[in-house]
Amino acid sequence: MVPFSAGRAVASIVKSGSEDSIVSCWWLDGGCLHSPSRHQAGVDHRGRVRPSSAGGHVPEPPQRDIETTRRSLARWLAGRLPEAGTPEVGVEAPRGRGFGPETLWAVAEWQRTGTRRDFAVRVASTRYQVLPESRLLDEYRVLRALAPTPVPVPAVLGYEADPAVLGAPFYVTERVRGWTPAERPPYRSGGALADRDEAGRAELWWAGLGVLRTLHGLDGDRLNVAFLEHAAGAPSGLGGQLDFYERHLDHFAADRSGVVLAALDWLRETLPEPAGPPRLLWGDARLGNIVFRGARPAAVLGWETAFLGPPEADLAWFLHVGRHLAGDGPRLAGLPGRQATIDRYEEWLGRPIAGQLPWHEVFAGFRFALVAARTGRLLAEQGLADGASEVPFTRAAERLLAAILAPLDAVAV
Repeated sequence: MVPFSAGRAVASIVKSGSEDSIVSCWWLDGGCLHSPSRHQAGVDHRGRVRPSSAGGHVPEPPQRDIETTRRSLARWLAGRLPEAGTPEVGVEAPRGRGFGPETLWAVAEWQRTGTRRDFAVRVASTRYQVLPESRLLDEYRVLRALAPTPVPVPAVLGYEADPAVLGAPFYVTERVRGWTPAERPPYRSGGALADRDEAGRAELWWAGLGVLRTLHGLDGDRLNVAFLEHAAGAPSGLGGQLDFYERHLDHFAADRSGVVLAALDWLRETLPEPAGPPRLLWGDARLGNIVFRGARPAAVLGWETAFLGPPEADLAWFLHVGRHLAGDGPRLAGLPGRQATIDRYEEWLGRPIAGQLPWHEVFAGFRFALVAARTGRLLAEQGLADGASEVPFTRAAERLLAAILAPLDAVAV
């Protein structure tokens, strides 16, 4: 292990107060809310916190004209499905979606055929951008590539690059109904996951890990994802990933963060050799990106940060999000711990991963801290925080990264 020289910066963050750890964030949507341990939070029909009842703030996208959107979408659907004619379309624009791409729910009814279909419309953000550039087209292409595989994803209808239709590029999928484990508030504070008994919680955790098993078991040569090798926002390989994030430190508002820069130095100096061929990675592997029907994954969402790399990167992110949501409190009883998760995944993968996993856990914490810093900047720019460093989610993410780095510093030689 190479020397790690940022011990003071790490120690100062680790020793800071623990209050911020109760903050959770649906990270690409940027909604950073306090848990009901300080503010009673209402929950909507999909199991997510209603922004108006939470202790934090969720920026709203610019209000769109629903009638104009309805007519435009009806014409677009008629062009995609001309044999059925022009449908009657109803559109709902959920509020409180934060900084990520806008999601619209649409119901289309064709009088000619008596057909009704539910759609989800994903519209590129025109105002707030967490990532350095939109990856909406990449996400759409990944969904198409996964359609014939055992990984459950929504069926895609089409992609539209012309911003004249809905104001920005968008894609349309079938809407998959079910429920998602709420992350606002964190798992341990309430919600459908907390309401289950311990066996039920474990069942969901293993089901989420099983998505990684299925995804990472796909034959990369048979998947149509070669475009990711040259995607501007998703360089393949770990070295390429580090190059990408380093180039965009200023975008993420992390160019002056001591712990982030220390993590980047450590990641550079300890970059591991690939243990196998690159796989398609989810990028944002977490229970909150899975639509469940009962305890069965019905749709896997959140492919904006997909890239080609080692499976350990997804596993480390899965573990990191779980650790973040636990905060400083006890882990929700019944959820399998880190070692049990690693053991199960090694068994499924058919090779040991423990040797390289610490590197990937730092990498996960590094990326998470970048997104948290960017979220803090956006909140500050909207007047919802005094400064990026004052956002609890940003501080909590940096402190967690410091806690991951600290023991590595202790054993450095």
